[in-house]
Amino acid sequence: RWLEHPEELADEFAKAWYKLIHRDMGPVARYLGPLVPKQTLLWQDPVPAVSHDLVGEAEIASLKSQIRASGLTVSQLVSTAWAAASSFRGSFKRGGAYGGRIRLQPQVGLEVNDPDGDLRKVIRTLEEIQESFNSAAP
Repeated sequence: RWLEHPEELADEFAKAWYKLIHRDMGPVARYLGPLVPKQTLLWQDPVPAVSHDLVGEAEIASLKSQIRASGLTVSQLVSTAWAAASSFRGSFKRGGAYGGRIRLQPQVGLEVNDPDGDLRKVIRTLEEIQESFNSAAP
């Protein structure tokens, strides 16, 4: 294919090279200069723009109350929070709790996160609270 279409090869190589040299720079918001491409690529972990009202103090208090009443222990919540946050890498601003990657592989399956223990229960309970909250929203 590329023998017949060398421009496609050049384009694919440029994309791969760009990813190789920019992957460790973190979010695209950290890029500087006039040559930063306008397009945000999936591997850059784009954060969608907020298109809705953010929760206020009353909603936060309600969510806290629901979490307290969920039956989850402080130990379960803290160990899940640590499992999520401990994957953050300051050198390239990736990982961590933002984005909920603890729900996905490989984080959810890591032995250190006790995947067959409380992690899945905590995630399931928090997702139920989230679904209930979101469905009640106007």
